[in-house]
Amino acid sequence: MFLHAAWALAISSTSNAAACPTFSSINRELGQRLTPGSSISNNTAGAPRWSLYHAPKPAFVVNVQAEEDVAATVRYCNKRNIPFLTQGRGNGWADTFHLGDCGLLINLAGLDSITFNESKDRATIQGGVLVGDMIASAYGNNTRFAVPTCTCLGYFGSMLGGGINRMMGLYGLGVDQFLSVSIVTASGQLLQIDSTSDRNLWYAIRGAVANFGVATSATVKAYPTQKSQNIAWTGAITFPETKLEALIEVIHGLHLRPEMQIDFLFATSGPTSTQPMITAIPFYLGNASESEKAFAPVLNLGSISNTAEEIPYSNWGDFGESFCVKGERKPAYGASIGVQGLDPTTWRALFDEFKAFVTTYPQAAGSSVLAEYYPLEKAIQLGRQNPHSSYPFRDVPIHVVAIPLYENKSLDAAANAFGSRFRELLQSTDGLRANSTYINFAHGDEPLEEVYGKSLTRLQRLKKRYDPYNRFGQWFSLA
Repeated sequence: MFLHAAWALAISSTSNAAACPTFSSINRELGQRLTPGSSISNNTAGAPRWSLYHAPKPAFVVNVQAEEDVAATVRYCNKRNIPFLTQGRGNGWADTFHLGDCGLLINLAGLDSITFNESKDRATIQGGVLVGDMIASAYGNNTRFAVPTCTCLGYFGSMLGGGINRMMGLYGLGVDQFLSVSIVTASGQLLQIDSTSDRNLWYAIRGAVANFGVATSATVKAYPTQKSQNIAWTGAITFPETKLEALIEVIHGLHLRPEMQIDFLFATSGPTSTQPMITAIPFYLGNASESEKAFAPVLNLGSISNTAEEIPYSNWGDFGESFCVKGERKPAYGASIGVQGLDPTTWRALFDEFKAFVTTYPQAAGSSVLAEYYPLEKAIQLGRQNPHSSYPFRDVPIHVVAIPLYENKSLDAAANAFGSRFRELLQSTDGLRANSTYINFAHGDEPLEEVYGKSLTRLQRLKKRYDPYNRFGQWFSLA
């Protein structure tokens, strides 16, 4: 009832489309409501995007310094009927953005604090915090978070979209890490919610937060671990092209224990090379001796090179640094598959598609294909114990994304054709009852059923309740 009353006030002046504000008027009307240190800009230099392909082009960027700044900005946009988009660290690549000529971007990068409790088993973090900063802070405090591989990601977007991560086997998905969340709703209210305060909204944001609000801070789980024990064995193991089918068969036959995870990828040796390489990146939470036994079938295939070694938690994300470079055009296409989708014939065809693309278009030699394979037992168990999350694919183990990378937009058509063919081929033997795509790997043209799965009907019903005017409609809109 309270939310609906707030909506009545929020939309009282938005029945007609408003003229675009000027830079001076937005500073006058909104700027005085922001906390000291916040700023308003008419360029995106301070909020770069990971991919320039179909990147949002806001007329204004509000660089916030406090959570209430987000609420004030949403209320201002509602009053002026201005579309807006929230940006954590700018890594979302889907082509669903539509800000128009007047759109505004709320840049959360200034909300970056991390505060641990005394026992270091939970922390309060703000909405713009980087994964890399969380890793560094946790390691220095003899604890660790379950986080994605790439350190350049914003924690909230990556984890509230589902949150696949290397420690899934022990700690579950990203959505399982949240104990409470502060969120700015579509009416501009700043609320704190958890599993007891509003179960419907708690369900919705843990899997589809971008359709329901702006997560400005949260209390999340941490796992105390002394530095001497906070290690893993991982590295890049590169194979000749002739070993592809054997590698796929070996990975298919692996039984991933909770301590294990493995990626494999197609890439070239660098931006000046069009010779594709096949690389596996095994990961094991433990020492080298245990790890080498667990991944013996991979190691015994005969590699060209092997850099796997024990490394501290503080360096687990080093492998992902090459994926973190912002800029250029990256129209990525993803799909999720079952273990049955590790079909050697299909993966040979996928490799041939990749090889043909980078050979035909050498200016796209920085392109890659990444597959991530996770153990599921813990994620499934937590989903049964606490079913209040809308992430639908706890039983899907492998998530794949093809990432064309190039500078010149003249390659857009060829890159999209490659990505679309790759996805279609991958889904032809995916081993699933229905096409499924992890939302953070999706391109943007997928049917909503494909990214929201069995949660779609309930999410659409909740969308009408919590955001009836689709103010949060920039990311796979449920409206």
